[in-house]
Amino acid sequence: MSLVDSNTFKTNNSQDPVKIPANTPQFFFDDSLIAHHEKLTRRWMQAKIFPKPLVEPDKPWEGCFTCLFGTVVPGSNEGYRMYYSNYVNGFQNVLLATSQDGFRWEKPELGLIEWKGSKQNNIVLAPDLKMDSPSIIFDPDDPEYPYKMITFQRSILVAGRGPGEDRGLYGYRSRDGINWDKYPGILLKAGDRTNIMPTKPGGKFVIYTRGLGMMESEGRRVIYRSESEDFLNWSEPQVVLKPDLADEPDVEFYGMSVFERFGWYFGLLEYWHSATDLMEIHLVLSRDGKKWIRPMPRAPFIAAAYDWNRKWNSCASNGAVFINEQMVFYFGGRWVSHNWDSAHQYGAVGFASLPFDRFCALEATTGGLMATVPIVWPGGDLILNADTRESFESHPSYCNGEIGVEILDPDGQPLPGWSGENRAVFQGNTHRRNKYNPGIIRWAGDKGLDELKGRAIRLCFHLRHARMFTFEAGA
Repeated sequence: MSLVDSNTFKTNNSQDPVKIPANTPQFFFDDSLIAHHEKLTRRWMQAKIFPKPLVEPDKPWEGCFTCLFGTVVPGSNEGYRMYYSNYVNGFQNVLLATSQDGFRWEKPELGLIEWKGSKQNNIVLAPDLKMDSPSIIFDPDDPEYPYKMITFQRSILVAGRGPGEDRGLYGYRSRDGINWDKYPGILLKAGDRTNIMPTKPGGKFVIYTRGLGMMESEGRRVIYRSESEDFLNWSEPQVVLKPDLADEPDVEFYGMSVFERFGWYFGLLEYWHSATDLMEIHLVLSRDGKKWIRPMPRAPFIAAAYDWNRKWNSCASNGAVFINEQMVFYFGGRWVSHNWDSAHQYGAVGFASLPFDRFCALEATTGGLMATVPIVWPGGDLILNADTRESFESHPSYCNGEIGVEILDPDGQPLPGWSGENRAVFQGNTHRRNKYNPGIIRWAGDKGLDELKGRAIRLCFHLRHARMFTFEAGA
C-alpha cells in the first residue's frame, strides 16, 4: 500500500507531464514542480561568513580600505586572481591579488604603475579619470584579448555634481589580465555601479548597472540591465529590479552581480538601508535575467555579521567560485561609506560560503510529504542533494532522519515495486568530508529509475528530520 492517498491528485491529474533535462538539479525556488505538500516548509539558506577577512589594506597605496568592487577570476594557470579596488584621496585604482587555493592571497609586485616614485606594487590600472566599479570577464571566445573590463569613469567635478560629458562606462582589454589597453570613447552612458556577468548568456555580454537619469525617473537606486554582442555597442539600459511594498521605505538597490547555474540566474543584490547606511546582500532569482523572484521573508543572504563587515557589503561580479564541496562568494566589507569622516573609513575583502546548490530546502521535522507534478523521466538514477540530520547543529555525519521515495503514476496511483513497503529510503548528508557525495537513490534489488526512462511518473518524497535541496536525473 502506498503511503500517499491518490485522491490527492484527482483535481490536477490532467496536467501534461513536464519534461526535465538530465544532469540538471531541480530547485524548489517556486512551486512549479510541486503538486502537493504536507507539513513542510521552504527554508531559504544564509551563506556562512568566514569571521576574518582575507585581503586587508596593509600597503600604503591601498589607503584605508580594500574594496571588492571587482572580480575574482578562477582557474587560470596561476590559480585564482582577485581584481579589487583601493580608495586613496577620492581615487580608485585596480589592484591584483593571487592565490593557489582561493583562501590565502598574495599581492605580487608587478612593476607596472608608479606610486610615489616606485613601481613595486600590485596596481594593474590607474585610470586618468575618476573610476568606480571595475568589473572583469574572461572571454574564451576571444583568444587574442580574453580579458575585458568595464568600469565607470568621470572627471573630477570642482563644483556641483553635474553629469559631465565624459561621465559613463569605459572599456579595457588585455591579453594576459595584467597589461590593459583602453577602448576609445565611452561605451555606454550609464551610472557608477556596474557588474558584468562572468558568462555570456545567448552569446551576449550582459551588465547590471544604473541609468544616468535614475534618481529623476525612479527617485532611488534601482537595477538596470544592458547587453552587447561585441562589448562595444550596448543596448539602452532597462530597469529590471526595484524595491516593492514589502521593502522598508528607505531601501534602495545599490547594485547587483549575477551569475548563471542550471538554467537559473542568481542575483547577489546590494540591499541598502539608506537611513542607517547598512548594506546587506540579498539573493534574488530569475529564469531570464529580467524578471526576478525575491524570497520571502526578506532576509540577507550575506549579513553584516562581524566588525570588519559591519556596515557595507558588496560581492565580486563573478558570483560563486566552486572549491571542494562549497560555493565561495567573495565580498568586500566596510565600516561606513557615504558622507562619514575619513577616520572611520575601513574596508577589507572576505568570503562567505554555501554547500553546492543549497540555496533553499524543503524541510520537515517529525514528518512531511511532497509529491511532484507528472514528470517525463529522462533516464538515469534519481539523485538527491539532501541532509537527514536532525538539525544543522548536528555533526555532519550524524543522520538520524530519512527521506523515503515512492514512485506514482500520473494519476497518483502507486507503481508496484516502487511504492509502499517497496519504497526507497535515503539517509545521509550529501555534503561532508570536504566533498560532495551525491545521494543516489536505489530500490530493492539495486533497482534504479533508469528502468522507467521515458515514462510519465510522479516522485513522492516522505521527509522525517530532513531537508531536500534538489533532485535530478543523473543520466
